[in-house]
Parts: sequence; C-alpha cells; structure tokens
Amino acid sequence: MIITLSGYMGAGKTALGRELARLSGWDFIDLDDFITAATGLTPAQIIRRHGERTLRIAENKALNEILTERDRLILALGGGTLTEPFNRNMVDTYSVRVFVDTPWEHIRARLAASETDRPLWQTDERHARAHYEARLPDYRRARLVFRNDFPDASSAALALWELLQKELNLRPSED
Repeated sequence: MIITLSGYMGAGKTALGRELARLSGWDFIDLDDFITAATGLTPAQIIRRHGERTLRIAENKALNEILTERDRLILALGGGTLTEPFNRNMVDTYSVRVFVDTPWEHIRARLAASETDRPLWQTDERHARAHYEARLPDYRRARLVFRNDFPDASSAALALWELLQKELNLRPSED
C-alpha cells in the first residue's frame, strides 16, 4: 500500500510524511526531491526554464516509477501534482490519497517565512488565495481528509497515523 499526501504548497506534506514514515516504519519519498535527483533540476528550475507543463510531465514519469514499483510507502506530492488529470488518475489508482487540509492562515504564514524557491507562490494576498482555492476541489476528492491544524509535524503525524490505522486497518512495519 502507498499513502500519498496531497495539499497546497506549505501545507506540511513533507514534514508530516517524514514523521509518518518514522511512526509507521514505512519508507518516505518527497516527489519534488525524487524529481530533483532524477533530472538534476529542482521543480522551481524546471518551471522557470521549461514551464509548468514540463514539471507536470516529470511528475507523471516519477509517479509511474514510484507507484508501480513500491509498497509500504508514504509519498508527499507537489502542491500542483493533481492539477493534471493523468497525475490525479495515477495517484488515485495506485495509492490511498490523503488531503492534508491545512488552514490558509498557516499556509500563508509558512510560505511568507519560507526561503524555499516556489515560483508559483504569489505574494499578493488576493491572487495567492484565489490560486489556493482553485486547487481545493482536486484536493478534496481524496479518499481521506486530514485537518492539519496541529502545532507541529510530530503531533500531526501521530493523529494521522491513528486515523490511517482506524480507516485502513494499518499496522507499523515489523522490520
């Protein structure tokens, strides 16, 4: 089984995924890091040099490899991965998708304080909020919705692991 974490940039998918992997004993992959290792370019560099569509194609290639060859994995998706139907279909076919539903105020604060290169983040409040809200319908189609209003990734991961155990009858790895 593969658990994919979806949500807007700054929702905490990577930190939550790392902690969830630690709790579960499963492996963890951040899709952006996987693409960087495969292409030698960060997602931000791909967008700037070749456009957002090229990033979505790179995501699809990576998803095809990860989702068809792995098991007992937590996968943090990029914030825009699900904007492409072919990516969304692959994720929903080969994994259990969880929407990390982080309050807008938390996302905005994290992104404003972040030094991570995010070319699709807009500092204008009205445009940024519209971009976020445009993506919500795709996020909300997840099999599970996890409200992430926890103060840190550790407590959020513990709550999510309990939800996954309950809803999917999961158990930690015994390796």
